[in-house]
Amino acid sequence: MNSQTIQDQIYQWAVDKGFNAPYGVLTGSHLNKKGRKYLSVTFGRSRTLDATVEIYNRNFILLKTSRGHNEVFSNVADLQQILDTL
Repeated sequence: MNSQTIQDQIYQWAVDKGFNAPYGVLTGSHLNKKGRKYLSVTFGRSRTLDATVEIYNRNFILLKTSRGHNEVFSNVADLQQILDTL
């Protein structure tokens, strides 16, 4: 599973779960300070949650939330379990 597939999967999950307020579900491609490319998905729910998932590769996925939940995942299955609790 490549980074683009992971990004698409998280995007679809966020849309299906209604995490599209107030600005929708946003995807992006970025460069970090070292010049390495990573993909992101940003989603939220008004007044309760803002979250960003940064996908560096299939073995390094970072979840950052407004609830103070910042965690690194080494696979999509573990990330999905945490996303389902949001």
